Amino acid sequence: MYISNETRTRTAQRPNIVKLTQPLDLERHPFEDYLSSPLTRKFLLWATRLSNGRTRLERIFTSYRNPEAPWSDKIKFFPLHKVIDFFVAKTKVSPERAVEKVFHHMPTVRTLVNTARSVGTFGLVAPQRFIAPLLVVWNITNRCNLSCKHCYQDAVRRRGPEELNRKEKIDVVDQLADNLVPMIALAGGEPLIDPDLWSVLERAQQRGIYVSLATNGTMLTKQICERLKKLGVKYMEISLDSLDAGVHDDFRQMPGAWELSVQGIKNVQAYGMRAGIATCFTRDTVDQAPRMIGFAKSLKVSTFVHFNFIPVGRGADMAHEDLTPEQRERLLHLLYETLEEGGLGVMSTAPQFGRACMAFGDLDGMMAMGHGGSGKGRQARVVSKYIGGCGAHRCYCSIQPNGKVNPCVYMPTRTIGDLRKTPFAEIWNQPLEAILSDREDRGDHCGVCDYRSFCGGCRARAESYTGDVQAGDPGCIYNSHMWNEIERREKEHLSVLNEGTALKIGVGGHTESSSSSPQ
Repeated sequence: MYISNETRTRTAQRPNIVKLTQPLDLERHPFEDYLSSPLTRKFLLWATRLSNGRTRLERIFTSYRNPEAPWSDKIKFFPLHKVIDFFVAKTKVSPERAVEKVFHHMPTVRTLVNTARSVGTFGLVAPQRFIAPLLVVWNITNRCNLSCKHCYQDAVRRRGPEELNRKEKIDVVDQLADNLVPMIALAGGEPLIDPDLWSVLERAQQRGIYVSLATNGTMLTKQICERLKKLGVKYMEISLDSLDAGVHDDFRQMPGAWELSVQGIKNVQAYGMRAGIATCFTRDTVDQAPRMIGFAKSLKVSTFVHFNFIPVGRGADMAHEDLTPEQRERLLHLLYETLEEGGLGVMSTAPQFGRACMAFGDLDGMMAMGHGGSGKGRQARVVSKYIGGCGAHRCYCSIQPNGKVNPCVYMPTRTIGDLRKTPFAEIWNQPLEAILSDREDRGDHCGVCDYRSFCGGCRARAESYTGDVQAGDPGCIYNSHMWNEIERREKEHLSVLNEGTALKIGVGGHTESSSSSPQ
């Protein structure tokens, strides 16, 4: 994998790996052939160029069945509107619903335009590279009212002097909107503690960006929920670590936190917003997973989210509590069964969840699609092949409270740009984006795995445990040899297997001349 025309990287030398998976028997969907056509790529680039301040594709969609659209757009795009009619009829969705949920829904329109321009620019590649992220997780403040033991952000009680001010935060929203970013997930710290949150939400609503909040739930009063609802927030993700209030409160370092969070979930639902429960399991709590999922069902939340433990921030001090690959595999099996059962959405930040859906299910079963949620059947598997798995600096990135940009929220020490100094478009389009989008150049079993288009291994876990962003993911059952090596070296602390690679070089792997071939 190249960094520039003169430099090539390779993963640190690791043992030769015996491939444990079998080639996948997947039929190619006709739409893949259509999108791979050079003629289609030319059309997509034409359709996503700016015209009168907006892309042509935006104008095509927003003028579709829109009585208030300019007559010039209705006439100009009439043939394309008839094409849309044809495809809508095939989906068996009413035109009215298609208009409401897709063609006049700005976050969806922005997603389609982003994807169209990405395919036009890079071609249809698995996994798909994107010209801008589909999702940005923005830690809007580092301030928090709790002191959670596993906090990846190492949040504090007081606002830091380096945090972006209100004007700068509004500018961030505008930059993301201008770069076709359809979704922002606001996190922290605790986002509800930031007085600038309301200005950010208002601007995002004006710019048609879908916003969700990840919160500890302790501040979700009825008054707060009413205000969030008015500003267009539709989904709130509340962290809950255990069914045992004492365990949760100890983990969160606040007596009474569990009861406040559960009440917060109920308040969110009372105001018509969707609520999700997010849990980070440790090896001491993973046995509670079935009961935790049952509790989520009893509260009638929309989604259960499994946060894959990453040893960064304060979490580095409890790496010995990380799940073993065998425990994670059993948990993924349970998550798949829950997803297949229906009635509760299931997501996981472990990229192996997509692979688990394929391994444990059948072609017509439910399929995880990474940040895109989940779907049913063969078409969902096709979508997952292109957007699923690890999305770090491929279809997703994170922004820190001070405006620094990271490939992933779990890579807080790897800065790829500073919004105070560089426009977002320049930060996104750099060599590391190509490296993290290339799943052929990986260490250990991640480099030979037949599921790599659907997974790719967690790059944050690889870097945290090995120092090499291109190494195998030691959390996967197929990389058990890595986990065994970690436990042999030191049982109670974070261990680095490949010392002196990415953390020193700043890109990943050893740097060598372009004449060398990747390991």
